[in-house]
Amino acid sequence: MPDFLQNLRDLLHDRDAADRRADDPHALPRAAAVLLLEISVTDAGGDEAERAVIERAIRARFELPAEDLDALLREAERLREDAVSLHDYTHRLRTGLSVDERAELVGWLWRVAWADGEVGRHEEHLVRRLADLLGVPHREFIRRKHEAGPA
Repeated sequence: MPDFLQNLRDLLHDRDAADRRADDPHALPRAAAVLLLEISVTDAGGDEAERAVIERAIRARFELPAEDLDALLREAERLREDAVSLHDYTHRLRTGLSVDERAELVGWLWRVAWADGEVGRHEEHLVRRLADLLGVPHREFIRRKHEAGPA
């Protein structure tokens, strides 16, 4: 079978698996974790400070016990590494969270980006793109950036 057909088949299989997990109570925190983890590896980061911010974000927003949080982050990391696109995750969050909750998530994305003391242009571009995909208005994107940044 040609590679492009196998890739299409794999993609459709992944979508079917995601549809079967639609009633999964960890679907939203997992999707949020994938986005937060993606920000953490956009620069040379991915360090402990960024990981701590990600854990605080998921714990604060989704109130997961520590043992569930660790397992969820391991799965989210695997999904992030295998992801071809972040659209499925942003779509799930856009349809599953309120406008205010999505804006809060953008704030957490900024906190992860700022965790190492600076925001690189690739990080800023990714946060901007994710905010757009999440349906967060530009003024809220900017407000959350200023809130998250160094004082």
